[in-house]
Amino acid sequence: MTKIKSMMTKVMLGAMTVTTLLATSAGASAATTSTATVATPRLDVDTTVEIGSRPNAEIQPTKIRLKRVTTKAISSQVQTVVDASALNLDNRHTDSQLK
Repeated sequence: MTKIKSMMTKVMLGAMTVTTLLATSAGASAATTSTATVATPRLDVDTTVEIGSRPNAEIQPTKIRLKRVTTKAISSQVQTVVDASALNLDNRHTDSQLK
């Protein structure tokens, strides 16, 4: 029974792979097939670009200072947030009971 199940799984995966490949290739060929060709006129244009000898780029270094945080401080902050959330839920529950 497990051999049949394994074989059917392989057949289904193979069929899905073939279907995906066919759909992908069909979509790709449809996307690249051109339906109309428009002749663009050829223009002879000369352009000149002048670049200054010294660019006016200003560099402004910035220092980033990071604070060291211990796991105890993070744990304390998380516990504070959890306590505040629980208190908020308790207050909502009490308000709904009073109404």
